Amino acid sequence: MPKQLVLIILLVLSLAACTNQPKQAQRALPQSTVTPADAACINPEVVTFLGVEVDGLCVKEKQFGRKDNLQRVFKNLKLDKYQYEQFLQETKEYIDFTNTKLRQKYFTITNETDSGSILHYFIVKVSDHEYIIANCTDTTMVPFVKVVDDGATKKKKSKKVKQKAPPMYRPLQISLYEKNIDTTVVAFAAVIDKSVYKSFKEKKMDARIIEQLNKAFNGAYTLNKMYKGDTLQFIYHQLSINGQFLSHGHVEAVVVKTKKRRWYAIDYFSEQDSSYQYLDDKGKYIKTAFLKSPLQKGGRIASRYNLKRLHPVLQVEKAHLGTDFAAPHGTPIVATASGIVTAAQFTQNNGNYVKIRHDKQYETQYLHMSRFAKGIRSGVRVQQGQVIGYVGSTGLSTGPHVCYRFWKRGVQVDPLKEKLNTVQQIGQSNLEQFRKHLQSIQQQLDRIPLV
Repeated sequence: MPKQLVLIILLVLSLAACTNQPKQAQRALPQSTVTPADAACINPEVVTFLGVEVDGLCVKEKQFGRKDNLQRVFKNLKLDKYQYEQFLQETKEYIDFTNTKLRQKYFTITNETDSGSILHYFIVKVSDHEYIIANCTDTTMVPFVKVVDDGATKKKKSKKVKQKAPPMYRPLQISLYEKNIDTTVVAFAAVIDKSVYKSFKEKKMDARIIEQLNKAFNGAYTLNKMYKGDTLQFIYHQLSINGQFLSHGHVEAVVVKTKKRRWYAIDYFSEQDSSYQYLDDKGKYIKTAFLKSPLQKGGRIASRYNLKRLHPVLQVEKAHLGTDFAAPHGTPIVATASGIVTAAQFTQNNGNYVKIRHDKQYETQYLHMSRFAKGIRSGVRVQQGQVIGYVGSTGLSTGPHVCYRFWKRGVQVDPLKEKLNTVQQIGQSNLEQFRKHLQSIQQQLDRIPLV
């Protein structure tokens, strides 16, 4: 057989083998419905996401870039300016979008088709357990009415000027989704070897708990005074979401045993004051006074309690029943005393505000916040010095500050003129009940094994 014919036959066989090879490989691969458009979806098998039915939809996780802002994101998602205005208005009690953090996460839930993406939901992550959800599927057209905060100063238009019909737009259905927070009771006991911080490190305990314990003692004792041989025992709450650590909750009880004495801080519900307070083992409240300032770093008094003040916005004489502390936007605001949050919401004049009931006699209120601190909502217990929000200028305000209001028996008074330094003891009628509670707590603390 001629060499040329042999070469031609070998070449044909080689080409045939190469042609069949991808077909065999293709048959060996399992069938897949994944397409390039689906590759960015983070929920291939999830039916619900943050309480939203997403079966057949695509959830994409994104984040604000260095040059991004909410308005630009809305434009990219083809949401109009009226939907943007509505979103800003209805979410300002949860987050200040004029100060959006870099790389803050948001999500889109879309229906991916051959012709493109159809946006169903836009979701912004506010905290580890709070998300703002905007349902974009409503096709009903409604008139857009712009909300003006200082409506009292808005001038009325002349009757001769024709009123323009408000623009029509598709409204967003906005809601706040909160993940369930699980609480785990954690007990710890150890003999200090070198220092409390080194002991925590050696025992693989989070040193941030030390700050919580010091707040429980409220200045009556600080853990940095502990020496080698002293014993520390405490019970506290650890907060988590789906098994992932969120934060340290309140301290139920703590005792420091030194050679000279024992220091107790027991979280106890006093029927006399109708609130939770920390008491020592003698039944005395562990609080010496309200903090003088609601700001974490003091702050400057810009306006005092005044029954005849000229209102800076309304320009009329109106009683100012609070004390204004001026500070830069975002400055932490703290609870001036321990208590229970009775309100954490937005109103037109007060803006974002928090109100705390401390006992039967005293309440405090903190106005014009830019946003609330993590976990602050009605019914939550807070400790003195705990951050509850951040300075802003929401509501009827001319600049960033916190208006601090103080109630005594239901009447607003000037806190700077109140005598608040008295350390009280639990009422005699409740003392016996407290002693039984103390005995139970002491037994629980003593049963904690030393590590």
